[in-house]
Amino acid sequence: MKIRTANELKELNAAINKCSNEVWLMGPKDESFNMKNEEEYIEGVIRLTEGHDEQLGIFTASYEDEMTMMSFLEKMAA
Repeated sequence: MKIRTANELKELNAAINKCSNEVWLMGPKDESFNMKNEEEYIEGVIRLTEGHDEQLGIFTASYEDEMTMMSFLEKMAA
């Protein structure tokens, strides 16, 4: 996943805000960004805009949050 437009960033932010628990953006070498934390969110978004898409994954703590993020990811893939 790569964030390319301001609209995609707004959609990502809306999906994260819908989640009731933490949302993690994780990469190789023990990188992890809590997307509910403002500072880590900014770092994570920078990574997503730089094109490290094949190295990053989104993880959630609940099934409901997983479905929210999965809907966002499916929309991005289309």
